[in-house]
Amino acid sequence: MNQPQPTGIDFSLIWSSGLASHVDRLFVPGVDLELDSFPGMMEKTLRQLSPVGEITEAFPAGELVEPYRASDRRQIPLDGFNRHYNRLNLAPRQGRFYPRGVLAGATEYVSGDIRPFRLIEVGKEWLTVDFNHPLAGYPRTIRASRAGQFAGHGQRGGASLDIAGMLTGRGPGMQARNGGEGIAVEFPLGRPDENEDALFYAMPRMVDHIDEKAVEILKSIYSRHVTRGCRVLDIMTSWTSHLDDSIADLSVTGIGMNREELDANPLLSERLLQDLNTNAILPCDANSFDVVLCSLSVEYLTSPLDLFAEVHRVLKPGGLFINSFSERWFPTKAVTLWTEMHPFERIGMVLDYYIASGFDDLQTESVRGQPRPDGDSYRGMSPFSDPLYVVTGRKPAA
Repeated sequence: MNQPQPTGIDFSLIWSSGLASHVDRLFVPGVDLELDSFPGMMEKTLRQLSPVGEITEAFPAGELVEPYRASDRRQIPLDGFNRHYNRLNLAPRQGRFYPRGVLAGATEYVSGDIRPFRLIEVGKEWLTVDFNHPLAGYPRTIRASRAGQFAGHGQRGGASLDIAGMLTGRGPGMQARNGGEGIAVEFPLGRPDENEDALFYAMPRMVDHIDEKAVEILKSIYSRHVTRGCRVLDIMTSWTSHLDDSIADLSVTGIGMNREELDANPLLSERLLQDLNTNAILPCDANSFDVVLCSLSVEYLTSPLDLFAEVHRVLKPGGLFINSFSERWFPTKAVTLWTEMHPFERIGMVLDYYIASGFDDLQTESVRGQPRPDGDSYRGMSPFSDPLYVVTGRKPAA
């Protein structure tokens, strides 16, 4: 009898944190319906799924991850926080996540435990911490669609994948707000290189910060929102706007730091030079754009709330502001705090910018696990395409 071949499946974990809705997508290239462990009825329904079909299954709070337990929210002496954990220089900050091993000696957890806990409050002598899974307490839906068979993913012998663990582990849930003050307001936004940005960007850099597959995915996400006839503002842009050039009648104004890079961008109908860290005032009329894009650049902002307020001003009522980012950047110019955070914490940080600036209809999307293109220069370092994280919010309709 022929053995069923492993297949690629695109899973989406869909949930709401109350202030925002979230979709966390994970592509799993070698799913084996005979061997792997699936939540709920997904194994049965996946067997019946056509190559182009899609299934969804809802899971109440308390399934997929451990149920929320009030006893897992507790107080720990401040001196029980190991600031030098793994030779790091950690500061206990409200709203941040840390490995449980940071509290070894003050709790039952050992130093090698990397599962995250959230720091709820920092007092003079005590910390309030939450050891619950970041997704505990939230109902969730899983959506799955087949994506075909992929070379190199044959039978895995005795190895089995825990699909629920893969979907809920390694970060989803960390983007949910703590419920207190926004971390973006409280935390310092300094950078290793505080010299004038104009000096750094004086030389053109026609580089990609994400691989070809990630570019393709980002274009598809933007195409959901940028349609024929849209008036678009592309801030902190360069030689590409990551828009599908087949969209007709677009008007795209670009604001960037290098004239040669802007001139190389064929989609721009207007090109403006401006350092938005030193002058966040956008040279645009109020209520004039349908969509504002900020691609792979939010990590460079040192006064993000000033710029977000300006974006709010220039958007039409109901207009959309889209921020996208990945895990590559110019290291000396990215905000130090950003580089220290878990990727899903960064989503929460950007959400705070939106909340503080009056945006609504907040949504986030993460895309991980896609195969890296064969010819990509980073393929030797990772077989996976660059992950994408997207946050959107709307200016309230008049």
